[in-house]
Amino acid sequence: MKRSVIADGKQLDYILVRAPRRDVLLKALPGGETRVYAPSGARLRDVDALVRARAAELREMHAALERQLLENRLRHPVAPGSRVCIEGAAYALRLKQGAQVRLKLQAEVCELSLPAPEDEEAVRAALKQALSRRTLMRIREELDTYAPRIGVEYGRVAIRDQKSRWGSCSAKGNLNFNWKLIMAPPEALRYVVIHELCHRIEFNHSPRFWALVRGQMPEYECWKKWLKAHGGELGVE
Repeated sequence: MKRSVIADGKQLDYILVRAPRRDVLLKALPGGETRVYAPSGARLRDVDALVRARAAELREMHAALERQLLENRLRHPVAPGSRVCIEGAAYALRLKQGAQVRLKLQAEVCELSLPAPEDEEAVRAALKQALSRRTLMRIREELDTYAPRIGVEYGRVAIRDQKSRWGSCSAKGNLNFNWKLIMAPPEALRYVVIHELCHRIEFNHSPRFWALVRGQMPEYECWKKWLKAHGGELGVE
């Protein structure tokens, strides 16, 4: 539900999400969107009043998000010759005019074809699209290898732009994976695939679960630690 309040003489728009919760959660999202998660029974005027009272905090949250986005983009330039990490190896980015988005790796060069190579936003979007396709391909290869070994089946497989998770497994066996895994060493991607497949047997993080993971990848802790230490360095945003 879309809502608006006036705070400090300025309009503040937000999306209200009703949820079975006890408190109110305010979130600043990319693109200037504000979401407010409120208890199902909360009165609209009370939610509006809370948003109005915390308007300055929300504006600072959005400002911090913009600063983080700028820092990320400075960390991940996409000009010709910029360094792009794919499957743990560094490539120099080469941009090429093309009718469709295509990614080709040759020697130490990553050649990206797209309709508007002069547009930085278009380059970032195209690179993310191409790398997401490559992620899905590698994920499916690993699933084909390890699902039979572990002795499990799975449902739908999707590549997501997750901010804080590398993978997830639903109770129905549907698997989601973070597209940025393709930028990590192959062993890190393999660890996440094995991790999620093992959830098809143990839907928890009990000692039995970790024993299953270790049985398929004895050195899994190294790659778990690698993702924790270096995962924030991956991306093109």
